[in-house]
Amino acid sequence: MSGGPRLHRASFSAGLRWLPAGAELMFRAPAGMIGIAALWLLLTMVAMLIPVLGQLLLVLFTPLLTGGVLLAFDKVRQGQTPGPVTLFAGWSDPPRRVGLILLGSFSLAGSMLAAGVLIGWLGSQLSPAELEAVSASPEALAQALAGANLGPGLLLAALLFSLVLAALFFAIPLILFGQLQALTALLASLRAVIINWLAFLGFGLAVMAMAIGLGVILALLMALLGLALGEAGMVLIQLLILTVTMFVQMLMAGAQYVAFCSVFGWHPGAGGDDSDERDDQLVA
Repeated sequence: MSGGPRLHRASFSAGLRWLPAGAELMFRAPAGMIGIAALWLLLTMVAMLIPVLGQLLLVLFTPLLTGGVLLAFDKVRQGQTPGPVTLFAGWSDPPRRVGLILLGSFSLAGSMLAAGVLIGWLGSQLSPAELEAVSASPEALAQALAGANLGPGLLLAALLFSLVLAALFFAIPLILFGQLQALTALLASLRAVIINWLAFLGFGLAVMAMAIGLGVILALLMALLGLALGEAGMVLIQLLILTVTMFVQMLMAGAQYVAFCSVFGWHPGAGGDDSDERDDQLVA
């Protein structure tokens, strides 16, 4: 990105468009995107089969894999069809690989900190006897949670996790396309999200609408398959859930790429402002 990232203030309407624009990019090269999505989902499922270590590795390498998906969207925008191995494109360049893995470490540490805050708050709400009972009985845990004041703890944990997500959102493409260092990218991403809070409000509303729509459709299809096919329908339901998961995963990555182009003026092959398509203001 020539001269470094140039931060813009995107509008509310621009944020609303990020999700459908990501979908439009995804459907420009459906075969290539399906291959990438299937490989990404396969790796996720394999990692989930390995207790503890698999989940930790998944969090650690998710920014690197996400970077590959963002590069796939970048190729599609240039009129190319990405192959499945594009998912691992972030691994090929050592500086970017290190930066993306550092982001994974930050994500892991931030998630653990948020969880630790929530657990610490819960522990402060329970007596030693209740803590001992909770460790031995799920029913006791449910009773303890019903009587505990989780509001402040949940709020603080959610705030910490939101800051982690905000710092990561643009940090991945800033390292991949802007070639920034990890810490610089995290800070730039956090600043960009805060400045563009109105655009992210629009984006959040679009995501909520998509989630509600997909949820209703999925629930209806699951009910119909269960009634029509009985136990045999359960296999189709599982395949349906995997397909929807794969679709949402790619769609969110597409929206992330479009948001990066909107907020930082990224244009494939040029590294400059895509000013003809902009609805925003340059931020010094």
